[in-house]
Amino acid sequence: MKNILLSTAVVTLLAACGGSGASDSITADDAKIDLSKEAKGSVVIPTPYGKLHGYNQYASFYGVWTDNSGQVKELRYRGDKTDNVPQSGKAVYHGNAVRWDTVGDKVYTKGESTLNVDFGERIVDGKIILPGTRRDIDLKQGRLRGAEYSGNASVVGNDKGRYEGALYGENAKETAGQVVFPNDSSLNTSFGGVRLDN
Repeated sequence: MKNILLSTAVVTLLAACGGSGASDSITADDAKIDLSKEAKGSVVIPTPYGKLHGYNQYASFYGVWTDNSGQVKELRYRGDKTDNVPQSGKAVYHGNAVRWDTVGDKVYTKGESTLNVDFGERIVDGKIILPGTRRDIDLKQGRLRGAEYSGNASVVGNDKGRYEGALYGENAKETAGQVVFPNDSSLNTSFGGVRLDN
């Protein structure tokens, strides 16, 4: 993975920007991190003023950056976007979900995510399962445009969420994204996974 990392949403302040490939990007504390040199799987990477928690895949990353004081929490996803997205067939992506957890007041990395993609119809949907008292997130049917997708999201009692993400790597082998609830930032979650039907 040739890229580094880019902030995509602040848990307490909502902002979004795409997660496309790049040879160089910086974290919120101006630390340059070459994720291609980091371990794959669940990672905690120290930065000058915080830590990056999440899942480092071969072509993408998703997770949360927290500052050392614990006051700033930012969702992040990044990767090398797929250039030639398949035009037919279907795929299921399974992986994890990461968020700042208000139940435990810490980064929570034990969620599970599933994303279904219909390449022919250009639609996506999915689910994020969060154990215990945390509410599961439904990723409603959304649109796939090129390698990027977006749609509405909901939990029990709140249908104001939006999700976005992209397909990464050769033959769209990975996905990473985020879901943001403008009216309840405690629900904001990054997610991703690998294609099961390769």
